[in-house]
Amino acid sequence: MIRRGGLTSLLVALVVALGACTEDPFLAVDSETAPGVSTPTIEVILEAGELPSWRDTTYWGFVVPNSASFSLLSDREELRARPLGRFSTIPDSVFVDTLRLAIDSFTAAEIRLSVDTALSELPTDSVQLAAWTLSRSFNAEEATWQRASEGEPWSTPGGDLETLLGVDTFSFEVDSLGAIIDTAVVRFEGNVDSLLTAWRDSEGEPGFAVVLSGPGGVLRTSLVSLVAQAVPEGRDTVVTIVRAALPGTFIFDPPTPQPTTRLRLAGLPAARYYLDFQLPDSLGFIQLRGSTINRATLEFRPTGAPAEPFDLKADIAAQAVRLLADPFVFGEKTPIGSPLGDLELLRPDSLASGNTMQYDITSLIRLWTLAPVDSLPHLRVGIVPIPENRQFGFWEFFSSEDGPGLRPVVHLLFTPNPSFLLP
Repeated sequence: MIRRGGLTSLLVALVVALGACTEDPFLAVDSETAPGVSTPTIEVILEAGELPSWRDTTYWGFVVPNSASFSLLSDREELRARPLGRFSTIPDSVFVDTLRLAIDSFTAAEIRLSVDTALSELPTDSVQLAAWTLSRSFNAEEATWQRASEGEPWSTPGGDLETLLGVDTFSFEVDSLGAIIDTAVVRFEGNVDSLLTAWRDSEGEPGFAVVLSGPGGVLRTSLVSLVAQAVPEGRDTVVTIVRAALPGTFIFDPPTPQPTTRLRLAGLPAARYYLDFQLPDSLGFIQLRGSTINRATLEFRPTGAPAEPFDLKADIAAQAVRLLADPFVFGEKTPIGSPLGDLELLRPDSLASGNTMQYDITSLIRLWTLAPVDSLPHLRVGIVPIPENRQFGFWEFFSSEDGPGLRPVVHLLFTPNPSFLLP
């Protein structure tokens, strides 16, 4: 591989490539035996600090807890987490056959948790799940472990718990078919009719929390729902009502660390990193513009694994996408264009070993070679996790502000136009 700046090496490689087909001196001419002109293929690595310009940065907040596809429950020292929600759509009537009848009363209710056993860290012992009402309303977009909303802290970190609705002990055992039980239930005690009627009249205010108590384990839930039994007026039948928590979120402690100068991918709030850079028009006497680009990649060297609990627990996918505007002007609102290559897997074991991540940008560089010769257009690329709403952990990569050998690079394999090589 040949680095920019090593033009003597580039010249030697080019001369060898052009003269390798004959034992005669490079400039010898024999009209009967002279080989045809062959154009070499050149491989070059351009580090961020060697390019005419390069800027990179992390933006986050594309997905936050209330828009994630999961909630977490944990009672570990390194992570405490619990769902919050409101059941704001409890009905006042139900269908019985073809008739809509008013609800006379609610006779039973429970909160049901759909647990993703494949992505959870299942506890080895039984755990307690408790449902509580809250004494303070919360803003699902702003709530954290420390506050109910912007400028309004909880009286007690983790949510102002008021009335215990029910407690159930749960063990993740294998059922008769050999599958791990993936539904946890907390049954309500006390006057269920009074509680649900009050929630119906107030659109679920001020809300509820589900608290896990027990050693070890981090439960990842895909759905938190209310399952209630309602009796219609004038009937002795019971109708089952199921409602999702709307709005719903989860709060956790410690908070996700703020991004630094390193390039972050995934996490919660979800992070992407954006690049704006230029390529040189030529490498010494070889024109890069106008060459045939065989392959072009962006390569990033990973840092060490983030500290618990923010390290990736499973493989995730990411993709390079074209940015349609300057990310240093539009920030998180930068419009995104088409993908530039295939999905790439980020494997925690591989990243921890220091293996680089490579993203194919061949299509973008080929377009660049066709741009007018009197301009050096900026190349703008985003690296985005796919899908973006499923990761709690993240990984970071060295940026242009790190030292040589760590910075991002552009890796090119290209064939120059012969007219740039020979008189």
